[in-house]
Amino acid sequence: MNNLNGPDSIKKGDYGYSSESLSKSSSSRQRQSSSRAPRNTKRATNADSKKRRNSTILGILLIVIQLALSGYFVYLLMTKNLAFVTDYIFIGIAAGLVFFIILVFILTTAKKIKTKRVGKVISIIISILLAVAIYLLNPWSTMSGAKVDENPFVVFVSATDTFGDLNKEGNERSDTNILAAVNPKTHTVMMVSIPRDYYIPVIAKSVSINTSLNSDKLTHIGLYGNGQARNNSGEKVGPSGWNYACEVHWDHGKDAIMNSLKRVFKFNVDENHYHYAQLNFTGFGKLIDELGGITVDVEKSFSYTTYENYNEDNGKRKRYKYKKGEMKMDGNEALTFARTRKKFANGDIQRNRNQTAVLKGVANKALSPSVLLRYNGVVSAVEDCMETDIDLSSMAALQSNVAGHKNYDGWNIVSYGVVGESSRQRVLWNGQALSVVLKDSSSVNNGRTLLNKALSGTDYKTLKRLSKKYTNAQ
Repeated sequence: MNNLNGPDSIKKGDYGYSSESLSKSSSSRQRQSSSRAPRNTKRATNADSKKRRNSTILGILLIVIQLALSGYFVYLLMTKNLAFVTDYIFIGIAAGLVFFIILVFILTTAKKIKTKRVGKVISIIISILLAVAIYLLNPWSTMSGAKVDENPFVVFVSATDTFGDLNKEGNERSDTNILAAVNPKTHTVMMVSIPRDYYIPVIAKSVSINTSLNSDKLTHIGLYGNGQARNNSGEKVGPSGWNYACEVHWDHGKDAIMNSLKRVFKFNVDENHYHYAQLNFTGFGKLIDELGGITVDVEKSFSYTTYENYNEDNGKRKRYKYKKGEMKMDGNEALTFARTRKKFANGDIQRNRNQTAVLKGVANKALSPSVLLRYNGVVSAVEDCMETDIDLSSMAALQSNVAGHKNYDGWNIVSYGVVGESSRQRVLWNGQALSVVLKDSSSVNNGRTLLNKALSGTDYKTLKRLSKKYTNAQ
């Protein structure tokens, strides 16, 4: 007979006692589990709620950053007066920024975590793009001025013989003097270089053109500023109010040298399409270094010892060597190459050719896509050493438009240098007899012809042929 209370009975549960016992135990555990579940669920709910709240706060913070960057970007577009930002482009940009702010707000305040993440990613991307755009836009105002477009224009390019920052409120001597006729419609630049000692009449408010002594070296004419002379009391002085320039002060400007050159070459362009760009030693060297160096076609081999560094005259000297053919140059090498004249029998004439070769190298490098993307660095490097009346943003817009022409294959640059005869003449600046270069009428006429043909739309091949013909005849 089985023992009802035995272990076998309990193990097998034949009479239900064991099952009942197990059932009670199971029920107890279920009750305990059931009693714990609400507490765990509550904790999870609180954690999720906190996570969503933190995510929302982060999203709102990103929206505030995006909104601030958008506002500042729009402000820059409004105040910089950029030529390539038309009313339609401005409205489109503003509308786009508003759209993205609303989109990001909707996404980052949604209930789903994944949706919030998408909104935050979009906000971060937009903020980064805006920050980059603001960085690129900021320096444009440093050289704002007259806008250029696809109408032909002339730029007077000059380099002064000074170190460090350019004195933008003073008048400087010009070592390099080049007239560049730019025709965007034919993608042609005609550069005519003029010797620094060219002896020409000074066209200025305070200088009489009817006197026997009204001419000076071209390099001196930059010292006459805008042509208005003043005495020590600051009163305006007319043509008969002074003997020599050193006895008066001259208002700052470029009018005298630009008007004098226009009187000599008589190129057909109005004052609204006649501009200037001026650098000094330091600016010229920095520009070329910031471009990553340039390639120059060396016409004649030579070597020369001069300044070691064009940031300043530190008293140290270096020997530079140039070999005929294409040569890559840094800022110091290019500037030495452009300034040297004592190594050549024809002095200033060969130097003008070398200067033109350097400017060709600068133009070719400056218009390359890689440099246009680094515009900010280039402008920052030379802004203290350069002065121009051109709105550089309009130059960028012009390049963008020209590059879109069907027949555009890069800019074609033609060069020509006028020549003359060495002499000694009394100069207007101080009345002393100095070494000068007298104008060669035939050479000046050829330069005038080339400038006007470029402005009127003559094709590159014709200009190149004529330039070569005129150069060979000199």
